[in-house]
Amino acid sequence: MNNGDVVNFIKYTLVGTTGLILDMIILYCLVEFLHMPVVPASAISFFVSMVNNFFLHKYWTFRDLSHHFERQFISFFVIAIANLGITVVCMYFFSDLLKIWYMIAKVITSIIVLIFSYTMNRMWTFKLNTKTK
Repeated sequence: MNNGDVVNFIKYTLVGTTGLILDMIILYCLVEFLHMPVVPASAISFFVSMVNNFFLHKYWTFRDLSHHFERQFISFFVIAIANLGITVVCMYFFSDLLKIWYMIAKVITSIIVLIFSYTMNRMWTFKLNTKTK
């Protein structure tokens, strides 16, 4: 990892943290106030934060001003779907099977998703920004 990659990972983590906070606030509200089951509430909160994160990553984390918006959004969305699958499985495992409080389960799940997500988005979604500035 060179210095640029370290900076990008830190920025990615900061954006991910704001996305996580948004995700957890929405999750909490859906579960506690709307009495929605944890797994569907996790999916909804995840998608809202995914859209927020795409724009922050494109324009701030990776400073990508390329005109590959549609391709990037689609690849980011595909990775988000994989992240959603990881999230649902982990939330079920930690929350339902291990009986860990769902908010703690969400933090553990988010760390797992962060590592996968950064690697895939750096290698696939935003790889063109190094070639097309």
